Amino acid sequence: MRIFRPQLFRFQAKMTQLIDATKAKEIINSVDNFLFDCDGVLWDGTGKIEGSLETILKLKELGKKVFYVTNNSAKTRADYMVKCKEYGFPAEENEIVCTAFIAAQYLKTIGYKDKVYLIGKDDSIGKELQNAGINYTGTGPDVLNGKLSDWLSMKLDPTVKCVVVGFDPHISYMKIMKAASYLTNPDCLYVATNEDGSLPVKEKNICIPGTGCMVLPVTVAANRPPILMGKPETNMFEVLRQVHNLDPSRCMMTGDRISTDIVFAKRCGIRSCLVLSGISTIDEINTPERAGPKAESDKQPDYYAQKLADFGKYL
Repeated sequence: MRIFRPQLFRFQAKMTQLIDATKAKEIINSVDNFLFDCDGVLWDGTGKIEGSLETILKLKELGKKVFYVTNNSAKTRADYMVKCKEYGFPAEENEIVCTAFIAAQYLKTIGYKDKVYLIGKDDSIGKELQNAGINYTGTGPDVLNGKLSDWLSMKLDPTVKCVVVGFDPHISYMKIMKAASYLTNPDCLYVATNEDGSLPVKEKNICIPGTGCMVLPVTVAANRPPILMGKPETNMFEVLRQVHNLDPSRCMMTGDRISTDIVFAKRCGIRSCLVLSGISTIDEINTPERAGPKAESDKQPDYYAQKLADFGKYL
């Protein structure tokens, strides 16, 4: 696997079209490969989103290829296989790409041999790093200890030459301090899985912080940006494109978040569809009824629907 570099494709500004019977037929006739975000599109914190499974099964019946492309770094590809099987979604491991896997593959690709300081879960990013033959440290709780004088004499592991930040429910002041301290060395790599601010949940009065809430404190403290693995960067599409020989002109990405899923699609040069069952809202897109200059062209999906089932009912 080569090292991937994002390429920005420029599109003419246009209005986003609501999927109806005509648009659905147009999509089916021109798209062979369907890429789906998972959380907020296929399922959420309470289970399958109504009609999502039926839509995927109809696409498979039509001979379409289906891929699962998620920024979630809390699970491995094997974990997603289990979840897909539990919900009934047809999937093979090489049809799934998640940021835990991509981060490990990136380090493997560049020939990284040293230890990683990991802010992330031992059973997700940690497992993918192990699969790639990379040693790591830092997982699990690390509560605040000592005071300033103790912190100034803190011992760092000299074999750590890379910091990786992903979803970590044990994020703490000590972890941020250690990660930023390693990153004072300009030769220390800084890799982050994604910068999603929150997770899609149905309970509108509850916010579940996402990986971006772990990445941002390290970025601010270290005063340097990470190398991002997930959407909107193009790494995950490049893996699928190479493994499955995909033609971008025959692909479409469906997601619930404009800043990641839709910008990702634009950068990859593929069609895009926004569903309103997750994070982004209709107020963020230009439609024929709401046309205006406020929306940036690279953040405008080609199509939108309230939920995936609204596309599936026309198949």
